Amino acid sequence: MSMSFSTELKAELAGLIPARTCCQKNELVGVFVASGGVVSGGWAHYRVYRNDLARKLIRLARALTPEVPRFEVVRAPRRTQFLVDHGAAGQLASALESPARVPESVCDRKALLRGLFLGGGSVNGPSAGHHLEFLPPDQAWAEVIGALMEGFGVRARMNVRAGRPVVYVKDADQIVRCLSIVGGSRAVMEFENARIVREVRGQVHRRLNFETANLDRTVESTRRQLGAIDALERAGVIDALPAALREVARWRRLRPDLSLVELALMMEVTKSAVNHRLRRIVALAADMAAPGLAAVGPRA
Repeated sequence: MSMSFSTELKAELAGLIPARTCCQKNELVGVFVASGGVVSGGWAHYRVYRNDLARKLIRLARALTPEVPRFEVVRAPRRTQFLVDHGAAGQLASALESPARVPESVCDRKALLRGLFLGGGSVNGPSAGHHLEFLPPDQAWAEVIGALMEGFGVRARMNVRAGRPVVYVKDADQIVRCLSIVGGSRAVMEFENARIVREVRGQVHRRLNFETANLDRTVESTRRQLGAIDALERAGVIDALPAALREVARWRRLRPDLSLVELALMMEVTKSAVNHRLRRIVALAADMAAPGLAAVGPRA
């Protein structure tokens, strides 16, 4: 079973471990906040639904705390849960339980945003409509996410769904920028490739529609021209036409498949001349078919 675009992105992000301690701490805070983690008895407790995210929490905890993290898998009929506990004392506990705030350094802001996305974010694939969203626990964290994204040049919107704030982005370029900020380089490439394929496909469809419409008009125009020539022949007036009109009628009967440009090349005249003469023939046939006109004579 193939993974969704959002699942692939989170798997990619789960494999990224920041080198700096400050970034590790801020990413851990983001996951803690977005996944509804709690601190109790000197331990931080997480309940997540992705094995790769649980493994990342353990790796971050090992880098930040001396205690050995605890890990438990709870299998359920609908969805398997992963319980992760790690030591939370001193500065780490203060960071996890601190009020919503925007970090000062750029690297910490990226790490926090990545953690918030891993813990409570999602994104549609490029072929399924452009939509990226965060589900923060409260309005204060929604405003932090909005401020983080605005600081990186991403225009996010806010809404409320089932009593819970939602921060989302709909613009494709803004989504690509957001994916790049959190470190989803493979996801960015996939998103851009899909957009390029869709744009090229759209251009091809538009070109085909344009050419099909032109072909339909050409076929209908040729049908009218041949009908007019047949009408003039049945009326016995084709030989009385000027030489230029007789010549274009002869060539049109011989080569009904040619366009005006191709017909002009065969006759060694301009396209405008061919078009004008064929219009004259169609007009003569129409005049002849009009009530009260028995025949059509040559016109200068």
